[in-house]
Amino acid sequence: MARAFALASWAVTQGHTCLALETIPTSLMSTANQAELTGALTASELVGGPDETQPLILENGRLYLQRYHAYETRLAERLRDLMAAPPNPINMDALKPGNGLFQTDTENSAATDWQAVAAFAALRHHFTVISGGPGTGKTYTIVRLLRVLIEASFDSNDTPPLIALAAPTGKAAARMLESTRRGLDDMALEASFDHATVAQHIPQTARTLHRLLGLTGATTRPRFNADNPLPYDVVIVDEASMVDLPMMAKLADAIRTDARLILLGDRYQLASVESGSVLAEICTNAGVNRFTADQQSAAGDLLAQPMEPANHALADHVVTLQTSRRFNANSTIGRLAACVNAGEVAPAEALLNAEHADLVYHRHSDASAISQLMDRLADDYARLIEATDPKLALAQLGRNSVLTAVRQGPAGSETINAGITERLARRFDFNPSDVWYHGRPVMVRQNDYRTGLYNGDVGVALTNAAGKLRVWFEGDNGLRAFLPSALPAHDSVYAMTIHKSQGSEFDYVTLVLPDYDVPVLTRELFYTGLTRARVRLAVVADESALQRAINRGVVRASGLAERIK
Repeated sequence: MARAFALASWAVTQGHTCLALETIPTSLMSTANQAELTGALTASELVGGPDETQPLILENGRLYLQRYHAYETRLAERLRDLMAAPPNPINMDALKPGNGLFQTDTENSAATDWQAVAAFAALRHHFTVISGGPGTGKTYTIVRLLRVLIEASFDSNDTPPLIALAAPTGKAAARMLESTRRGLDDMALEASFDHATVAQHIPQTARTLHRLLGLTGATTRPRFNADNPLPYDVVIVDEASMVDLPMMAKLADAIRTDARLILLGDRYQLASVESGSVLAEICTNAGVNRFTADQQSAAGDLLAQPMEPANHALADHVVTLQTSRRFNANSTIGRLAACVNAGEVAPAEALLNAEHADLVYHRHSDASAISQLMDRLADDYARLIEATDPKLALAQLGRNSVLTAVRQGPAGSETINAGITERLARRFDFNPSDVWYHGRPVMVRQNDYRTGLYNGDVGVALTNAAGKLRVWFEGDNGLRAFLPSALPAHDSVYAMTIHKSQGSEFDYVTLVLPDYDVPVLTRELFYTGLTRARVRLAVVADESALQRAINRGVVRASGLAERIK
């Protein structure tokens, strides 16, 4: 049994919810030993079935640590309960084309407006996933469906819904709040919209899931749970692809049965760092915008064309937004993203090898190529050393980014950060071993509620007129300056990993892939990195790395979708 425990634990460290016995790598166990293990598991008193509480649970060829089996089972149960609730009544007139709430696609006015359909699904159901790539309008959709909910409560003399906005990280929560406020301001221009009245019922804060649930380091049991549910009528979670199985299970457990849970995220983006790929698994099994006959009938004119009905209810609870405002689907970056998602190597290589204004491909196969890259990047980042205005310096950091697949190694972010620092030190005559210097960009790597700085926040160190060094960050209320000693844990950030860039966007992205194989090099990683670019993307990689990345998709063993359906 020691081997069984070790293998089940190994599976969790690899991001799986469980160990699929038929997929145990032969490097870890021979086929004969796998058969022997299955027999031993069935006979062991330490291994139970789905309804038991032994340390290990064996179900349908999947071996779970008991805790993860409980998380998966409970999450599926709670989502089924929310999905089974009777549909809510909806004012369909508010969603129909031509009423001004949702923008009409002027290029194809006869096409389905998937933002309106997503709002319809979220208004109708108690559990909804709104998936979409960068710039597809997830927050735009949310702001408008909240407006419909709030205005409907006014019309019926009901109490306006109590709403919570949340995200897995502090930085993602801050971006969510910023986008929501911007969406409200955009609607304020509409003559028929009572901005002041509606806005007072929109949350003024967005919190991390840890803070929303009341999770502290002292216990794994949150303050809000099935016995003490969250007080909110609507809970909206952004960047849901980053939420792991344990956290999603705790969140679902804390949702009241009569409340709405709405998950926003990109089904094709990187999965959570910890175990599970909840959003991707739900979306994959729901399909892309395929609804049951009942849902199609309820949607009515919102669906421009009839579709083949889905045969399971999960499909009604997932809507995928189709049109990106960040880059057109027919743009070079948009087409490359589609090729990567589809695992199509040859078309992706054809795009990379052709000449485009918004896409540049630099082949590299050795350390000298990375050294040349650092020379070019040092030229760009020299502007930070020459900067005197923190607002302009931060704007430059927001426009350009270097993204890597890994932290360490020749093509890792740590190597590139050190290399650029050394080159700038030679040019501007400072000691590269000095921790602080004028123009140093930094990224915070842990949440600090005392300072209001969060994991992923980026700042720049500048010397003021008095000769004092301060580190500047852009906050909700403008620029903020901190003493270097007051910062939480942080790193230099000329380059960052793709994982750290999730949820961010930049005008110009340089994406660096290693020329050696690493397990994290997948199409989800490549897609996440390339879609951070708004205007121009430069890919630095050799052909073998590209092929590995596009051919290898993340597959995480789990039984969640099977349980939900």
